[in-house]
Amino acid sequence: MMLSDTQGVPAPLAIRAIVPLGQARYTARLAIETKTQLDAYRLRYHSYLASGYIQPNETGLFHDKYDSLPNCQTIVIYDNGEPTASVRTCTLAFGSGQRSPASDTYPEEVRKLLSDHSRIGVGGRGIETTRLVRSPAAENNQGLVFLLYRMAGFIGMTTHTQILLACVRQNHAPFYKRLGYEAVTEPRPYPGLNCLMQLMSCTRRRYDEVRRAFPVIDPFADTTGALDDFLSGASVSLALTRF
Repeated sequence: MMLSDTQGVPAPLAIRAIVPLGQARYTARLAIETKTQLDAYRLRYHSYLASGYIQPNETGLFHDKYDSLPNCQTIVIYDNGEPTASVRTCTLAFGSGQRSPASDTYPEEVRKLLSDHSRIGVGGRGIETTRLVRSPAAENNQGLVFLLYRMAGFIGMTTHTQILLACVRQNHAPFYKRLGYEAVTEPRPYPGLNCLMQLMSCTRRRYDEVRRAFPVIDPFADTTGALDDFLSGASVSLALTRF
């Protein structure tokens, strides 16, 4: 698939047709209730196990200390009611003491990124997207990644994020560059996984350019259902582009 530029923004995908929202088979839900949390932990376990990034365990679940932090929230995408993808967001604010895998793994770099934005708007706010996984059966469904970033973006916008962070494997860095991210560090060991990860960042201005050019990642595009109660645990209908 060829990627093209629109107003200087690299295209994450080529959009050909929009599925009407009423026909959307996907829904997104914040993992507030125990069942949704377990759905996320099972997805992580099976995804990481299939990729060889963790060892088997008896519980069939994968979670860590960050899941219990008040600044961390997990999203689950359902395909016709079946959990199929998940991502966690960790919000950060300069000087707050809030933690995330990125802030613990790359403390100096994250502190500088937040500090550099501490005099802009509400001051030094960031969000890390982490634990982005798809079920092994859906590992080739690239559209799920855009749905996850759409909903993670909504959380970032509601918390007035100025800098977006992601820790990625080197082979995924080109994809993140298409979403507006730039490399901040070289790859380093990362909590909970036996692979190296690289810190990348994206400014809010750049994120807004990309989401407006490509509605598939825009939480406020007409392919997203009502978001009023999403943060309280309600389901949101999502339509995906065909490409």
